[in-house]
Amino acid sequence: MKSLNINEKKLVVAWVLCIFCWANTALVMSFSPFTFLEVSALCFAVVVTQLTIYWTKKVGENNPMVASVYKNLIGD
Repeated sequence: MKSLNINEKKLVVAWVLCIFCWANTALVMSFSPFTFLEVSALCFAVVVTQLTIYWTKKVGENNPMVASVYKNLIGD
């Protein structure tokens, strides 16, 4: 499997996507009459968040500034 080349710009886009996913989840939870949509939106937001945290950790291995942000947010 080929590894992804994630840099700081892509990481910012990933965090923005993560925020939009959680906003979408909040809207779906508020206005959707279907439980399936609510659960799928929540699962998708959790997966996107976990991937973004993982990518932040990987970028932090080469960038001390990102590593500092990761340590302050996650405490790892």
